[in-house]
Amino acid sequence: MSSTGDSIATPLVRGALAAALSLGTALAVVVVPALAAQVAGTRSTASVLDAIIIALNVLVLGHGGGIILSTGVIDGSVTLTPFGLLALLLVLAALGMRRVGRALRLVRDDGVLRLRALRDAGGALGSYAVVYAIGVGVLAGIGRSIDTSPVVTSAFVSGAMVAVLGGLTGLLWSLRREATSTVPGVRVLDLLPSPYGDVARAALIALLGLLCVGLGTTVVMLLVSVPAQSSLFESLDPGVTGGLVLTLVQLALLPLLAVWALVVVAGGTVGLGTTTELSLGGSETGVMPALPMLGAIPGPGDFPGWTWVLLVLPVIPIALGAVRLVRDVADLERRDRITAWIAYPAVVVVAVLLLAGLSTGGIGEGRLVHLGPQMGSFLLPLVGLAVLATGGVIGVLATPLLPWARTSMTSLRARVDRAETSERAPSETRSGPTLPAPPRPAPPSSAGSSTSPASASSAASAAEPASSATPGSPGTPADSPVSAGSPGYVGSPISARSPASAEDAVLDGEVVNGQDATDASTDHERDAEGEDGINRPAES
Repeated sequence: MSSTGDSIATPLVRGALAAALSLGTALAVVVVPALAAQVAGTRSTASVLDAIIIALNVLVLGHGGGIILSTGVIDGSVTLTPFGLLALLLVLAALGMRRVGRALRLVRDDGVLRLRALRDAGGALGSYAVVYAIGVGVLAGIGRSIDTSPVVTSAFVSGAMVAVLGGLTGLLWSLRREATSTVPGVRVLDLLPSPYGDVARAALIALLGLLCVGLGTTVVMLLVSVPAQSSLFESLDPGVTGGLVLTLVQLALLPLLAVWALVVVAGGTVGLGTTTELSLGGSETGVMPALPMLGAIPGPGDFPGWTWVLLVLPVIPIALGAVRLVRDVADLERRDRITAWIAYPAVVVVAVLLLAGLSTGGIGEGRLVHLGPQMGSFLLPLVGLAVLATGGVIGVLATPLLPWARTSMTSLRARVDRAETSERAPSETRSGPTLPAPPRPAPPSSAGSSTSPASASSAASAAEPASSATPGSPGTPADSPVSAGSPGYVGSPISARSPASAEDAVLDGEVVNGQDATDASTDHERDAEGEDGINRPAES
């Protein structure tokens, strides 16, 4: 049979073989540590068969199924899923179906799906899911004992869900191809219609960021509570091999605690049993299982007010995803942009609620019957954070708000600069620069004294504009009043001081011959001016 899709048998067989291989790998993951713990346990009375049965029960729990315990210490159903083991099983399923997709060659060399590619992919995925789910159900039936009893129905359903989710991820992963000089690249999210591919990409960014926030918070709490965990570990005294198994168990539960931490920092409440809870407001805890990593849970009491600042942490990845979304849909039509803006927070909220719901469960029928997030207290804060973060990013990047704010800041800065300049100008005008004092004119010794050459030339230059002819012309008699300002006339007050020097004296406020220069100039002008308004020479 060819693998090009001419026969439906090839995809079915490949899917069934991949399911058997994935299930065998998953079985080895849980059985090997259980056998190691049984061999190294010197104080344990469990046999090899008991270790295998315990491993099968853990495998059912890892798929999300339930088991029923009747050990005397814990009686009732156990439905708490170890998220670390669940993530590992999903990865194994994805890797198995990725190999099947590559073998089926679903994409041609030009980057387009080949003929009957969807039929072959669906057949392979269907056979993978059926074989895998049946295998998990069979293993759950084998894992029954006096103390433990896996629920076969839940094991079958949870196994089918893991197979479908992991297998579909693997098939999509097999379609991805990097671009070369001759072959175009193929990206999985680009296969979705616009704008849903952009929404999926942004939602994945937000979800990965939120998981990192929860995991980082958990790691910080574990580092802070190292002394308490050390004391719990020493009280158990598991030995070397038992310590390794205990470490693997805690690693399987670490993602579960990360989801719980995410719920807490997002404003929700996590129940730790009957009448016990943990939130940003405080902690109410009771007796917990003797698991070292549970020593990281704070003791009972109220938390300080600054812990509410942790609400900013989940906002950051949601905002980053919104930024990517706004940039990716910027060139789309308005209707598609609005659709993407509405779909993004909805997808993020639904995905986080699914994670929080899967992280709930219980152990027995005692105080630990209710463990995990309280969904009623988590829904409203999560919706508020998602809507506010997305709306804030859209308001800044997709509306004229940011350009308007920049323009307003620029105009405000310009107005402030103009106001400072206008306030600075009058002060500079009032103070003014310091000018050097003009030269002080020499006071005249007497009214009849001869004038200096500079004074005579200055008087002559002042008298020239008043005359329309030279002194020797017929139109200007020798005894004309204008001729009194000629350089040869000694008794004129103009000849005694040049106008420039007189003005300088007035401005300086100098005292000449015991009298203010301004008053002296005024007295000379009144004496020289007659009743007819003609300047007359002062009497000697």
